[in-house]
Amino acid sequence: MSDFKISLFENLHLIYLFVSFAFLVYWIISKLFKLTDKSNLIFKNAKSATKNPKGYVDKTMISNFYKDWWCYLIEPIENNIIKNNISPNLLTISSLFFSLITAVIYGLGFIFVGSIFLLSASTFDILDGRIARKTNSQSSVGSFLDSTLDRICEIFIMFGIFYYYFPSKFCLVVFIALVFSLTVSYIKAAADNLSLNSNVGLMQRADRVVYLGVGGLISSILDYFNILILNENEGVFKLTILFIAFFSLTTTIQRILHAIKK
Repeated sequence: MSDFKISLFENLHLIYLFVSFAFLVYWIISKLFKLTDKSNLIFKNAKSATKNPKGYVDKTMISNFYKDWWCYLIEPIENNIIKNNISPNLLTISSLFFSLITAVIYGLGFIFVGSIFLLSASTFDILDGRIARKTNSQSSVGSFLDSTLDRICEIFIMFGIFYYYFPSKFCLVVFIALVFSLTVSYIKAAADNLSLNSNVGLMQRADRVVYLGVGGLISSILDYFNILILNENEGVFKLTILFIAFFSLTTTIQRILHAIKK
């Protein structure tokens, strides 16, 4: 490995801190200049390809403002993909490939790098649907492929984490997180098939991915500086998985009750 690659790997935490600081500055500026206003033109194109014409309106654990902001940030990538006529289905398959790599990296215990790959894979997952809507290339096959591979991606990733912690008792928490992450999605699909509405809940797929990825990054930074949470390494990462498990369970129950009431 070259000296440059070694240096880059050793200083990944500094890159993360810089990006986090830049995002914090942006957030403060957005508050001062009221960029959260939904009529702001800066997010006009970002909202043009969401399922809802009004943009992100779901009540989840991630602020809809940040979802709009992320779509705005990746807009140049989106436009280049459209310009080069790259199929949305290819992006969907790419997210599966990245998720498989993420699972291997997590399984080997590289939480920081795995979390970066996880967030990268989630970006592909956002882009495929947006590009399909922007290019009017939506199809039943594409939707089916996207939904199916999303579940497989989650299985890969959580299995990688399960493998890393095996045979510790924490594997049970990882297993619970995986099971109820899948039931959250399954209940919505089953309800939609029966014309029932169950699209509620705080811990949806995007929330699970972002919390797991960000939790892994934060945990790795704290471990690098020997800051222990719960008096053990990867304390924040473990707490994040526990957090996902608990709220995936509550979201599952919430969706069942909501569908029955409707």
